Amino acid sequence: MIMQGVTFNTTMALVAGTIMILAVVFARTAARAQVAAPGKARTLTGWGWAFVALGAYLGVTGMYMTLTWPLKEVDGAFCCTVDNVTFGEPAALYGLLTFIAGLAIIAAQKAADRKERPLDLVGTLRPILYVAAIGGVGLVMFAIAGMHFGMWRPPDIEPIARLMAGQIWEPLMVMCLYGFSGIAAMLAPFAPESKWVGRIATLLTWGCGAMWVFLSFTVFYSHVGFFPPA
Repeated sequence: MIMQGVTFNTTMALVAGTIMILAVVFARTAARAQVAAPGKARTLTGWGWAFVALGAYLGVTGMYMTLTWPLKEVDGAFCCTVDNVTFGEPAALYGLLTFIAGLAIIAAQKAADRKERPLDLVGTLRPILYVAAIGGVGLVMFAIAGMHFGMWRPPDIEPIARLMAGQIWEPLMVMCLYGFSGIAAMLAPFAPESKWVGRIATLLTWGCGAMWVFLSFTVFYSHVGFFPPA
C-alpha cells in the first residue's frame, strides 16, 4: 500500500453501499410521508442530512482519487493504476449527486413545513436521478471493460482476495456489482411510474448496496495487511 500511495477505497466502498441501501429505505419512508395526513408525517430532514454527509465524504475522496494521477501500480495487482477511473470517477459523480440530493430533500421539507408548496420529492429528485441514470451507462461499460481487460482479477498478494486467485468468482462478482449498480441507476428515474420498474430497481439497488458493504468489510482487513515487498 505504501508503494501504491492512495488506497482508501475501504470507507469509500462502505459509504457507496450505505447510500444505495439508505436510498431504498428512504424511498419507502418518503412514499409513506407523502400520503400521510397533514401533521402526521415524520420529517425527512434527517434523511437529507444523512445523504449530505455521505455524499460529501464520497464526493471529496472520489475527487481526490480522480485527480491523483496516476496511482502507482503494485506488482501482482491488476487494478491500481486505473482506480482513478473505475472507482474514483464514479465515487466523485455519485457522491456529488448524493450531496445535492440531500440538500434538495432538506429544502423541499422546509418548504412543505412552511406550507409554501406540497412536498414533491419526485419532482425534486428526478432531475438528479436523470443525471445518475446517464452515469449508470458508464458503470455498465466499466463492468464490461474491467472483465475484458482483466482488471477485476483478485491480486495474489492481498490477504483475502488471493483465496480466489485464478478463479472466475471475484471478477464475476465485481463485474455484476458495477453492471447491476449501473442498471439500477438507469431505472431509478422511471420507478415512480411503474411498479415493476420500481421493484427491479429496488432489488438491484438493495442487493448491490449490500454487496458493496460486504466487499468493503473484506478490504478493511485486507488493505491493512496489503504491504507488497519493496
